[in-house]
Amino acid sequence: MTDMARKATISICLSFCLALISCNSGPSSSASSSSKKDEAAILERKAEHIESLLARRTAASDVLDALISTLPDRAWLTEVVFGSGNVQFRGRAPSNNLVADYLSRLGESPSLSNLALRSSGIKIVHGRESQEFALEAAVRDSGSASATAGMPPAARLEELEKALPSGQDTAAVLRELQRLALDTGLRMTKFAPGAEVPGEFTSALPVAIEVSGDLAELGRYLRGLAALSRLWVVEKFSFKAASADDLRSPVRASITAKTYLLR
Repeated sequence: MTDMARKATISICLSFCLALISCNSGPSSSASSSSKKDEAAILERKAEHIESLLARRTAASDVLDALISTLPDRAWLTEVVFGSGNVQFRGRAPSNNLVADYLSRLGESPSLSNLALRSSGIKIVHGRESQEFALEAAVRDSGSASATAGMPPAARLEELEKALPSGQDTAAVLRELQRLALDTGLRMTKFAPGAEVPGEFTSALPVAIEVSGDLAELGRYLRGLAALSRLWVVEKFSFKAASADDLRSPVRASITAKTYLLR
C-alpha cells in the first residue's frame, strides 16, 4: 500500500470515529439536560405537596377560635362539627338580637365564608326562655404566603421537610399528644392510631383522639397541635356540651388528625 493510500485510509477512519463521537455526544447531553429538568420538576411537586399540608395545619384551630372569640356575652356553643371544608354549629343565646350580633361578628372572620343561619327557635328550660340557634359556614382556605418562597428548589424542600419525621414512632406520638393534653388542661380519654397510608411523597399516620374539658381548653389544644414541630393536620373534630342547658358545661370532643412522614 502506498503512503498516499495509507494516509487516505487513516483519514477515513478518523473521520468515521469523529462522526460516531459526535453522534453519541449529542443525545447524551440532551438526555442529561432532560433528566435534570425532570428531577427539578419532582422536587417542585414534592415541595408544593408539603406546602399544601402546612397551609392546612391551623385550619381547625382558626375556625374554633373564630366561633369562640365572637360569641356575645351570655351566649354559648352546645355542639360543633368540623370537616370536609365545612363547619356546622349549634348554641344558645338569650335573644334573637344576640344571635344576629353573633352572625354579624362571624361574617367578619377571615376563617369562614358563606355563613348561613339554619334555624333559631325558642327553648324553655326551668321556666327560662332562650333562643336555640343552628348555623353553618364554609371553611376559608388559609392562603398564607410560604416562608420558603424564592428559595432554590433543593434548599426549599430541605427546609419544608423539617416538619416531617423520616419514620413512624407511635410511642413518641402518644407521649406528645398526652403532654399536650396535660399542658392545656384537658383529659385525653382515647388514643387510637390507624394504619400508615403511603402516598407519592409522604405517608400519613391517622390518629383518633378523644378529650374532655372546657371549651377554652379545647381551643388551646387545637392551637397547640398546630404549633408542634411535627406536622399535624386535623381532618375532623366535633364536640358536644355535657349539658346543653349550662353555659359553663364541659365538653367531650373527638378529633381525627394525621401526622405526615417522609417517604
